[in-house]
Amino acid sequence: MPSATDNATRSASLHDAVEALQTASRTPAKQRAVKVSGVVDAICSYAFEDGLDASSLKVVLQIVTKKTELDQSSVTNLVKSLYPAQRVSNDVVITAVGALGQGKGKPSPATQNSLVKWLIIVHEVLEDAKILSRLYGVLFGMLDMISLRTSLCHMLSLITRRKHVKPFRIQQLLELSRGIGNEPALQGLLRVYKDYYPDIILGGANASRNSFPPPPDPEWRKRLLKIQDAEHRSVEDDFEHLNGFKVLRKGPKRSKLSVIPDVHTFHSNESSVTLEEIDNVDDFVEKLDRIELPGQLMSFLRDPLLQKYLTLNPSSIASQRIDLWLAAYLEDEYEAARHGVGTSLHLSEILDALLSLARSTKTVLPIVATFLKVYLPIWDGVTDDDAIIGLLSNFPFQPFSDVLSAYLEPAEMTLIRNNPRAFEKWIPMYTSLFRHWTAQVAPQADSAVTGATEQRNFIELVAHVSDLSLSIIASTPPLTNSPTVASILTFFEVVSTSSVPKVIPIILPPPQLIYSLVMSSSATILARTCGILANYKSAFDTHPTPISQYYPTAMTNRFNGYLMDTCNLIWRSRALLTADANSVGFYCSPAVREALNTYLLKMDREYGVSFAFGLSHNPLLSSLSAATWRSLEDAMIEKEGYDRHAVNRHKGPPTQRSLAVLAKEGGVDIPWKQYRIHVLRWLDERACGGIKNLMFATMTGLKDAAVT
Repeated sequence: MPSATDNATRSASLHDAVEALQTASRTPAKQRAVKVSGVVDAICSYAFEDGLDASSLKVVLQIVTKKTELDQSSVTNLVKSLYPAQRVSNDVVITAVGALGQGKGKPSPATQNSLVKWLIIVHEVLEDAKILSRLYGVLFGMLDMISLRTSLCHMLSLITRRKHVKPFRIQQLLELSRGIGNEPALQGLLRVYKDYYPDIILGGANASRNSFPPPPDPEWRKRLLKIQDAEHRSVEDDFEHLNGFKVLRKGPKRSKLSVIPDVHTFHSNESSVTLEEIDNVDDFVEKLDRIELPGQLMSFLRDPLLQKYLTLNPSSIASQRIDLWLAAYLEDEYEAARHGVGTSLHLSEILDALLSLARSTKTVLPIVATFLKVYLPIWDGVTDDDAIIGLLSNFPFQPFSDVLSAYLEPAEMTLIRNNPRAFEKWIPMYTSLFRHWTAQVAPQADSAVTGATEQRNFIELVAHVSDLSLSIIASTPPLTNSPTVASILTFFEVVSTSSVPKVIPIILPPPQLIYSLVMSSSATILARTCGILANYKSAFDTHPTPISQYYPTAMTNRFNGYLMDTCNLIWRSRALLTADANSVGFYCSPAVREALNTYLLKMDREYGVSFAFGLSHNPLLSSLSAATWRSLEDAMIEKEGYDRHAVNRHKGPPTQRSLAVLAKEGGVDIPWKQYRIHVLRWLDERACGGIKNLMFATMTGLKDAAVT
């Protein structure tokens, strides 16, 4: 990353280059001491990398907007490199517009045309968005210039609003159109005028592909966004009109490929206001009650401004129009799929748009739910899978059994049969659905208490995912950190942190699932599972008491068994024992445990099942524990001033006994508890913090000992 000194040096170099350019622009080519091409290249290079600051941009623009001693190639390169580092000031815009037209001191027609194109591409990053509107009359008056007409029509098409559409301008456009024929850019501007006053401008105004302003040079635009990103994070949103207070324009090419139309208001009158005229939030609020509905309301599937308008100003007529269009379209798609013809290419676009709408409004249109209910049983499980899964995850809170039988089971069975990435996609759907329902129900915590039926919906959802997860784990051994297993862990991480007293219950996963995850062959899975148990422990600790009034004793005993068995495994050197209250020893029978213990003791009389899963010997954690011990031992040697060559170092995995012997035989004196706390911290720093969280939450006094 460049330092402040480097930036200051580069800035000074730029200003020197700009001064050299000013001198060169006043000096004939044969009298220059320095080649102007080198100066221009330096300015263009700096502009491409960091953009031109306000003062440099103003000076360079003043040079290229008048006749100078510079050659046309240099001027063209400079105009192409006018990347503003900040928003463009009014002075710069006025200078650029003032350079247009005919006159002795004006730049060449090619330069003027380049300046208009530059204004088109930067008009969304102007310091004052209304400056071009105030200069509308000046720009319109230059339409008689053949060299500028196309670019000017494109610019005027972008900035024209109802207030600009005057009778004399309509007359001039019609006369130009009759005089020069169907010039595409002029017809495009005339079409914009016709949208505002369809009763006055009759006939004509046929839009072709070249009638619309061409999209900005993608490379130029991408570079501009990158330059301005540091100071103006919203610039890209401005370019895409995604601030929600301007209608979207896809352009002619995308419009032909799209079944969702752009927003266009037809048959407006002089007193009405169209959505196309809205520029900002103040304008939208001020004119909300006077806005006319556009001609095709299906634009609302993609246009954020129309979505806001229909939300703030609901209309039964608008809703019926939308439902009728969607019903007719989706029915045709269903019939095509049912008869084996196949759905159209546009169905993907519609479903993606409906998903985007569902994510923004947090609900699914009833007509969409009706379509999915009949479409899912004949769906192939692959086509539009992401869109369909996304729509299902946004269904409103309702009885889970109804959603399961009507939607989820048909989709689940189809996915499992036909989609190779079924589980990888399907489990995250349940996570999103659980989050969605939680967001809908959680606000009731301050106002009311959900009934047993509502809480049952969450319980049934988690139970279904638990059964599905057990089936996945049982059918895909060995249990590694695959995307599917990761999504299962993510689901239960969400569940374990989403409980709200009296509203969203604490819902435990089954013991078979927890114990399978703890016994996996991945340190990540082990750590995340421990983190889930720590989340549940925190939920119980913060829940209103007594717990027995809210949850049955069997449930709390089962959870205490999870904690006891996991702590026995990792911390207490009592792995697989069932002697403690509520523990089940990971369902390992005493006979199996004894046989395994006998085998391990034959290998090493100081080894055994009790130690095999602890921090020092656990096959998933032993390498991290060994690295922890080495760092701790080296730090202690440094602190105590031991001779590194003479000190007795530990030879193997630390145990409580081996550390005591080491201290007596000339090694470092590190208590067993301190070593294990250091291991927990070491794991936490390496994305295995769930183990530390669980031990600190369950082992009495451990957290306080770690602080001291």
